[in-house]
Amino acid sequence: MDRRSKIRAALYGVLVALLIVQLFDFVGGYDYIKDWFYTPDENVSTIIDNLDLTSRGRRIFEATSPSLDSRDTFNEKCDSHNVEIYVLGCYLTVDDVIHLYDVKEKELDGVKEATAAHELLHAVYLRLPFWEKASLNNKLQEVYDSLDEKDEIKESMALYSNDDFYDELHSRLGTEKKDLPYDLEKHYEAIFNDQDKIVDYYERYSGTFKKYEKEVEELGRRIDALQAEIDIEEKRLVGVADDLNKRIDNYNARVKANNYTDLNAIRAEGTNLQNEVNKLKTDSAALDKKIDEYNGLIAEYNNSVVKTNKIYNSINSNGEQIELINN
Repeated sequence: MDRRSKIRAALYGVLVALLIVQLFDFVGGYDYIKDWFYTPDENVSTIIDNLDLTSRGRRIFEATSPSLDSRDTFNEKCDSHNVEIYVLGCYLTVDDVIHLYDVKEKELDGVKEATAAHELLHAVYLRLPFWEKASLNNKLQEVYDSLDEKDEIKESMALYSNDDFYDELHSRLGTEKKDLPYDLEKHYEAIFNDQDKIVDYYERYSGTFKKYEKEVEELGRRIDALQAEIDIEEKRLVGVADDLNKRIDNYNARVKANNYTDLNAIRAEGTNLQNEVNKLKTDSAALDKKIDEYNGLIAEYNNSVVKTNKIYNSINSNGEQIELINN
C-alpha cells in the first residue's frame, strides 16, 4: 500500500470512528454509561420514585448525577445570586449535572420534585437533535402565544434571552401546565409517566408560598387604608375640638358675666354644647377602636411576615426578607 492509500485509509478510519461516536451519542449511549456509574443517595432516590419517570426519563436524570445541596454548596455550584423565588435548582450544561437546593420547610411539599423535573427537562432539551428541537419550539411558541398576558409564565419569560427562551419555556410548560396540546403531551410522556402529577407538585408548593405572600399583601393594604382613615378622622376631631373649646369658653364667660338676655336661650345653647361634647367623646371612642384595630393588624402583619420570611428562607437560597412594621 502506497503512502497516499495509507493516508486515505487512516482518514477513513477517523471518519468511521467519529460516525460511531456521534451515533453512540445520538442514541443516548453516554447516558447509559453515566447512569450505570451513578448511585443516588436515599433522598435523591425518593425524589426519583416520586417523579414516576419513564425509563428514558430516569436514565437522563441519573446521567446528570443529581444532588441535593445545602445553601452554601448550592450557591457555589449554581452561582445563585438571584432573589427570584424560583432559584431552587440549576442544570450545568457544560458538566451535564443537576444541583437541587435542599429545601427543609415541610410546608413546601413538592418543591424538590417540581424543581427536579424542571431541571431534568433542561437536560432533555439539550439532548434533542436540531430537527426535533425546531419542531418542538414551534409547538412551545403556539402555547406561549395562547397564554393570558398576566400569566406568570408569560410575565417571567420576558426576562430570558432569545438563546434561552425555548429551553426555559420547555421546562416551565412541562412542570406548570396541564392539558397541553396532544403533540406536547406525547413529548412529555416520554419523560414522565404522569405529567399532571408533576404539575401537582408545582402547584402544591407554589400555592403555599403564594398564600403567605397574598396574606401579607392583603394585610398591608388594609393597614394602609385604615391608616388613611385614622389620619383623616384625627384631623377632623382636632378641628372639631378646637372649635368646640372656643365656643365653650365663650359660653362660660357669658354665663359667668351674666351676659345674656334670654335664660331659656342660654340654657338651650348650653345643652347643645353638651350634646356636641358627648358626640365628640363618642367619635373619639370610635377612633380609639380604629387605632386598636390598626395596632392589631400590625401585629397580625408582623406575624405573617415572620411566617413568610421563613418560607422565603426555605424556598430560596438568596431570598430577601420583608421588613416588619414598627408602630
